[in-house]
Amino acid sequence: MGPFDYLFSFYGLLLGIAVANVAIGFADMWRDCERIRVGTCPPLVASSVLLGGMNVWLQMWHTRPYVTVDGIQMLTAAAVSLPYVFVSRAIFPGMEDDEERSLEEHYLRHRKLILIMLAIPTIVSVVSHMALDQIRYTGWDAAWAVARSALPLALIPFASRNVQRGGLVALNLLQLLGLIEGLFR
Repeated sequence: MGPFDYLFSFYGLLLGIAVANVAIGFADMWRDCERIRVGTCPPLVASSVLLGGMNVWLQMWHTRPYVTVDGIQMLTAAAVSLPYVFVSRAIFPGMEDDEERSLEEHYLRHRKLILIMLAIPTIVSVVSHMALDQIRYTGWDAAWAVARSALPLALIPFASRNVQRGGLVALNLLQLLGLIEGLFR
């Protein structure tokens, strides 16, 4: 195993926890759907965690020739991955708790922190690739990275369900586009 493989396994472990949390959350939503209203925003946020995790994983894969392993890279991997782990748990509050009746209401109450946490992985990933790996973003890559970072932050002031739903759908489509575009690299 080379240095990249060691760093990548740490990165994959953390992203895997986020993916597992989302899968468990989806199962819990399905199991408890008669007792707790799910709404549209929580599944969209959970999907964004999945798609975002896949995108940052692919970005890391594409930079493998430039990556070295040191403390800064480990901190960067944690800073990119741990917000997804946080959101993957925060979007699904303890559903066994009778206080929570609507996952969408929970999301709307806590959207500011959740949306900030959705923006952090892309921001840290781009900054670290530029500073540590000497990657330059231009054209499509630059526009895509800015949009992926700005869209969740732009949703913060809006408490409207429809604005949140539309913005989260747009974020998921943007991330899906990034995955599809990545197939042609």
